[in-house]
Amino acid sequence: MKVSDYYPVFYASDFEGEIKRLTEDLGFEVKHRPNIEMLEYAILEKGNNRRMDIVRSHFPADSFSDGFLGMRANVDNFDEGVAYFEKLGYSFFGDPHETEKSITGLMSKDGKEYIIVFHHK
Repeated sequence: MKVSDYYPVFYASDFEGEIKRLTEDLGFEVKHRPNIEMLEYAILEKGNNRRMDIVRSHFPADSFSDGFLGMRANVDNFDEGVAYFEKLGYSFFGDPHETEKSITGLMSKDGKEYIIVFHHK
C-alpha cells in the first residue's frame, strides 16, 4: 500500500462561510464536493496541488469543534490503507462511504486523532 499524499482536514460549523473565506480571501478553489451522507465535504486547492479539506458533520452524536480535525491520506488500496492505520491504533468512526469514483473512511485514534482514508478508484 502506498500513501500518495496527506492533506489537512479542518472542521467548520459554518461550512459555507468557511469555504467563502478560503476562496475569496485566500484564493483557494473548490476542486470537489463529494456527496457523502450526513456530511458536508469540500476539497479545496490552490496553485500547484496544495490542498485542504473542509468538513461539517450532521451526525447527531458528533461533538467536533471548529479547527484542525486531522489528515486525509490518499492511498492506492483502501483495504490495505485501513489495515495500515489499524496497526497504528486507529479504528473506524462510522462506516466507509463508497461512490463510483472513491472509497472514503474516517478513522479515529482514541477519539482525538482522525485520519480520512481516501482511495480514488
